[in-house]
Amino acid sequence: MKVGDIVTRKISTHILDKAKQWSQFSPSRYNTTEIFLGEGIILSKQMAGSNPVHPCITVWYPSAEKTYDIAESLMELVDEGR
Repeated sequence: MKVGDIVTRKISTHILDKAKQWSQFSPSRYNTTEIFLGEGIILSKQMAGSNPVHPCITVWYPSAEKTYDIAESLMELVDEGR
């Protein structure tokens, strides 16, 4: 992943299963902001976090008009930037 790439949040299988059965899905149990933001653009990459320090990215989500910092390992590439 590099600056300019389009990414989305990886969603674990158990959350997807719950989302399919919406009547049983409890949004308060999950950070729905992160799950349902859609695609975003990587603005920067940095080492962050603690114990251990790990690769993180800053992502801008047009749908929310906000940026979020998140571990790179929790994101998946949708499309490469130019």
